[in-house]
Amino acid sequence: MNGNGAVPVRHEVEEDEISLQDIAHILLKGKWIILTSVVLVTLAVAIYTFTRAPEYEATSVLLVNTQQSAPQLGELLGLETGNRNINNEVEILKSRTNALRVADRLLERGRVIRGDSILTVLRDDDGNLLSRNEIAERLREDYINVRPLGRDVDLIQITSTSTVPSEASLIANLYAETFRDYNRSSSRSRMTASREFLDEITNRFSEQLKVAEDELTEFLNQEKIVEPDEEAKQLLQQVGELQSLQYQTQLQLGMAQVELKSLEDELDKITPGLASQLSSSDDVMIDGLKQQITRLQIEEQQIYARNPELRNSDQPSGRLAEIRRELGELTRQLDQRAERLVSSAMDSGTLAAGSMPAGSLAASQLQAVQQLRRQLLEKNVEVSGHQARLDIINDELDAYKRRLAEIPSKAIVLQRLQRSRQSQEQIYLTLIEKMQEARIAEQSELGYIDIIDEAVVPEKPVRPRIPLNLMLGFTLGLMLGIGLAFVRNALDTKIRKPEDLQDLGQNVLGVLPDMTRMIKKEFDGRENITVGSRLYDTGLVTLLSPLSTHAESYRRLRTNIQFSRPDGEPRVILVTSTSQGDGKSLTALNLAVAMAQSGRRTLMIDGDLRRSRVHHMIDLPRSPGLVELLFETDHLPLSRFSTQVDNLFVVPSGRKVPNPADVVGSRKMRHLMELFKEDFEVIIVDAPPVLAVADPILLAAHAEVAILIVSTNQTDRRALLRAIDALKQSGVTIAGTVLNRFDASAAYAGYGYGYGYEEQYEYADDGELRPKRKRKHGLLRQS
Repeated sequence: MNGNGAVPVRHEVEEDEISLQDIAHILLKGKWIILTSVVLVTLAVAIYTFTRAPEYEATSVLLVNTQQSAPQLGELLGLETGNRNINNEVEILKSRTNALRVADRLLERGRVIRGDSILTVLRDDDGNLLSRNEIAERLREDYINVRPLGRDVDLIQITSTSTVPSEASLIANLYAETFRDYNRSSSRSRMTASREFLDEITNRFSEQLKVAEDELTEFLNQEKIVEPDEEAKQLLQQVGELQSLQYQTQLQLGMAQVELKSLEDELDKITPGLASQLSSSDDVMIDGLKQQITRLQIEEQQIYARNPELRNSDQPSGRLAEIRRELGELTRQLDQRAERLVSSAMDSGTLAAGSMPAGSLAASQLQAVQQLRRQLLEKNVEVSGHQARLDIINDELDAYKRRLAEIPSKAIVLQRLQRSRQSQEQIYLTLIEKMQEARIAEQSELGYIDIIDEAVVPEKPVRPRIPLNLMLGFTLGLMLGIGLAFVRNALDTKIRKPEDLQDLGQNVLGVLPDMTRMIKKEFDGRENITVGSRLYDTGLVTLLSPLSTHAESYRRLRTNIQFSRPDGEPRVILVTSTSQGDGKSLTALNLAVAMAQSGRRTLMIDGDLRRSRVHHMIDLPRSPGLVELLFETDHLPLSRFSTQVDNLFVVPSGRKVPNPADVVGSRKMRHLMELFKEDFEVIIVDAPPVLAVADPILLAAHAEVAILIVSTNQTDRRALLRAIDALKQSGVTIAGTVLNRFDASAAYAGYGYGYGYEEQYEYADDGELRPKRKRKHGLLRQS
């Protein structure tokens, strides 16, 4: 406040800043919105929580242990038994294929417990039975959650959710059992294929052995046998060893091809045709290394044939030692080359996951496909090596056979037949032994999935969580309410505080407190009160309670108006507002009383010819009044308009006229105002609202300044600005605005605005501020 009591204009408005006091005010102003939001949201959440069917959870736990998956058969057949990625198993468990298997078992089961109702997962909300595919999708979306238990453990947790406790445990256990059975069947598939191949090879060698024995028997019965010479014996021995080596290589090649076919089939099960897209793993260097190794092995066998005693020698010398060193080096180079080939192929666009057509594989299958591709590539390298070795053995064997053909003799034929029978018998016995091992290993293969914990029937529901839901509902309601309070404040265009007027660039001449509580306390809430023989409006505090703080606010307004113009005190003051009900008439009359009480000869003119109220407030007849003064040739005496307040004269509106705008804008009105200026020091004109009719614009032509009455929580900012623009266009000077019916405690959330003392203190007769005392109402005349 400045020295005159006026609130200065705020020239710079910092709209982006908001203080804690502003926040508290916004929250307090929107307390009912916040409370309503909290109650409604909490109630909605409570209704949802208490009407929702309780849900139960059951959990089973699986162990992924690849080390138990028949390692002896893997060593026997060259199968890969390395650790599987546990995330692969999780994705397979969650796959649609696995859900379909569980759906089949659920359809077979039908009910949770004998005599219980049908499983909820098998029917829709209307009770209709779902199809196999629909059940599988429902399992995946609503009933099952699969996750690994941690990074450092190979455990998978299967959690099933259902509104029926026994159904939850049943689904969790069926998921675990179905996956375990599938894993066991899958683990046996490659072993079964290899065992069947061994059965076929064993039967074939059994027939070959029988043929060899029959040929030897027939030859012995027909021919006379002699001892073969030493050269022929060595040649026959080497041919036999090469044949044995040939059979072994053929066996290894056959088993590798069977394993390769099994891997291709397994890969095609995931994505049909994917195995055929993989490029060949043939490599010239690997074939060359295999051929060199085979030649050295043949040369090694030739040395053993000439010197049998060297077979068991731990420290060979000469050429045999060189052969062994070369074999070790070549074997090392072969392993390195094979590893580089696998790595480069995996990194190339041919075998990388990104080289496949977009969308050809699901995300849950990528890692499994990558692992199968590596195994497929390694097996390709192995097949290529066996084939190269077999080619060398065949070439060497043909060469020895040609040398034997140059030494025709019955002894040589005998030696060859005997060696053939022995070789066939040795291979046959070896195959029988491996086949028996394969059968045992196949039957003992149980997969690498174990059920650690079976799901039990839960006793308590896990959802809904009543305390948590209610707390969340309360929190959400509170947040929503606060948000709505701030939105309402941001969208609010009403004038509620003096700062709102300052933000619009308006000069605040005065702030008039709300008199509702005062009238209720002082006058028992009555609108009118009789003093003497007259009926006065209880809002005339300057007349009925001149020493109250409410009356003091009008005196401050009077002072601010007197100093509103630097060139002198205004004499003709127009009082108006933006719309009806802003309190302009009561404010104008209180201001006129305050002017009169200061010793100035004051005239109050009711210029609102449409809805006149001034004469009711001070208990005067409406007519004669302003209309009569304008239309009667003989002016009424001014004493006719005097009041019981010294220096105050009130001219009512007079009788009703059909054209108020023409009346107040007439030349007679201008002449009358000039006459009034000669008799009075201050003239206050109560005009209709600016935005309602044209009357105030016409009356403004007779005034020196205009003041706009703004009603707290009622006047709209945009309407106020339009009213100001309209008055400015009429040429009148706008002295400022007056904020009426202002409640500081409500506007500032208890921080006060300087009016808090009005209920406790009053001005005494000697001018000192003392505690208020009860008194009778009466007119206080100026002496």
